[in-house]
Amino acid sequence: MTRAGLLFDQPELEDAIETDELVAWKKQRYLEFRETMRETRYPCHFAVQAERADTARYLFAGNARDRDALLKVREGLRQYLERYQSIADRTTLVLFFEPPPEGQSEQEYRDQFWRVLEFLNERDPEPWPRDVPEDPNDPEWEFCFSGEPMFIVGRAPFYTDRKSRYTPYGLEMTIQPRRALDDISGDTVEGQQARSVIRDRLEDYDDVAPHPDIGDYGDPTAWEWQQYLLPTSNEESLDEFPFEIDTE
Repeated sequence: MTRAGLLFDQPELEDAIETDELVAWKKQRYLEFRETMRETRYPCHFAVQAERADTARYLFAGNARDRDALLKVREGLRQYLERYQSIADRTTLVLFFEPPPEGQSEQEYRDQFWRVLEFLNERDPEPWPRDVPEDPNDPEWEFCFSGEPMFIVGRAPFYTDRKSRYTPYGLEMTIQPRRALDDISGDTVEGQQARSVIRDRLEDYDDVAPHPDIGDYGDPTAWEWQQYLLPTSNEESLDEFPFEIDTE
């Protein structure tokens, strides 16, 4: 256990690897993530910077099918949201799930991803924030937990062409609190520049064009939750939010 409870920072992870204190699957997951983030071609500048500047925090959750793993995610996310503002202006939480013992289908990964969010929503320690719409079909809606709205990205082995969302070993989720992104929103000059650079890099990095559902928070033509776990094909889109949000 680290000074941040369930969460690791980068020096703690590297020390655990050097001293052989990290079990094989955890070491494998982090080293693959680190190598990806440190590639100069990786499209998301903010993700790369969080890894290089040690402003990311990491949680190893276990098997996504297990209730104990989901409870660990709940507690780890709560710990992170409690202290993220003291880490840096720009920070992210990376959730690694243990690789499944055998291959999984794309649908199984999708079911697990949304089950994680449903589990968190069902066991949210705080009521839904008053300033965030309760309807997922409102363009200003986004997932909330412990009173904090956040942007979520899922990576998984089935993204063989959409390489920016690909990881070979199992489900992975990155979470960024909305407050850490407010100064680079789509209506700011810095935010528009950053999105332009990321979109250009996506076209070079991925073997498929950027998905048409990728858009800016608050854009009336885009819903953030459609971007959480993108379809593999640009002809597909998630038309209905996968579960009923509890806002009590």
